[in-house]
Amino acid sequence: MTTASLAPVAALKNVYRFRELVGMLVARDLKVRYKRSVLGMLWSLLNPLLQMAVYSFVFSVIMRVGVPAYPVFLLAGLLPWTLFSASVSTAAGCLIANASLIRKVAVPQAVYPLALVGSKLVDLLLSLVPLTLIAIWLGRPPNASWLFLPFAIVAVVCFSAGVSFAISSLTVFFRDIKHLVDILLQVWFYLTPVIYTYDQLDHIGNPLISFALRINPATPIVRCFQLCLYEGRFPDAATAAAAMLCGFAALLLGLVVFLRDEPRHILYL
Repeated sequence: MTTASLAPVAALKNVYRFRELVGMLVARDLKVRYKRSVLGMLWSLLNPLLQMAVYSFVFSVIMRVGVPAYPVFLLAGLLPWTLFSASVSTAAGCLIANASLIRKVAVPQAVYPLALVGSKLVDLLLSLVPLTLIAIWLGRPPNASWLFLPFAIVAVVCFSAGVSFAISSLTVFFRDIKHLVDILLQVWFYLTPVIYTYDQLDHIGNPLISFALRINPATPIVRCFQLCLYEGRFPDAATAAAAMLCGFAALLLGLVVFLRDEPRHILYL
C-alpha cells in the first residue's frame, strides 16, 4: 500500500489516541446546546417526535399516503437522516468556530467535526426510546431484525463523518458553503425516501429521475433502518452491502479531502 492510501488509516489511529478529547468535545456540545433550557436533553426526544407529528399529520391525514403505522415508518427514516443532516450542517462551521483552539492546541483537527457527529449519535440513541414505545403501541414491536441496527448505525455514522470532514474543510476556504449546505440538505432530504416509501420510486414516470433517486448514497442507509425497524426484517444483502459501501467510501473520501487541506486551514482561520 502507498503512503497516500495509508494516510486515512493513520489519521483515524491518530484521532483514536485523542478519544478522550473527542468525548469531552461531545459533552461540551451537548451542554452548550441545552444550556439554560428547561427541558434540557429531553429535546433530543422531543425534536424527532415533533417532526414525526407534523409529517404524520400532513401525509397521513391530509395527503393520505396509505402507509400502515406511518409514524413508525417516518421515525425509522428520520433518525438516520437527522443524524446525517444535523452533523453536516453544524460541521460546516466547526473549524471556524474552534479557530482559537486550533491555533493553540496541537491535536488532529479531525476531532472537531467527529465530535459533532458523536453528539448527534447520542441524540439518535436517545430517540430510539420513543421509537420503541411508538412501535409497540402501533403493533410493530422489536424483533430479531433489530439486531441489525448497530450495523446500520455504523453505516450512517461513517457516512455522516465523511461528508462532515469534507464540508468542514471546504468551508474554511469557501465561506459561502456554510450558507449553501442547509439548502442542499433540504433538497437532498426530498430526494431520499424518508417521508415516502422506496417502492414509490417505481411509479415515477421518468426513468432517468427514478434512476437518479435510486443511486442516492443516502437511500440504502435509510432503507436499512426502515427495513429492520419498520418492516421487521433483515435488509437484503444488496441493500446492506450498498449501505456499508456508501458509508465507508464517504468516510475515506472525506478524510482524503480533509487531510489534503488540513495544513492550510490555519492560514485561513
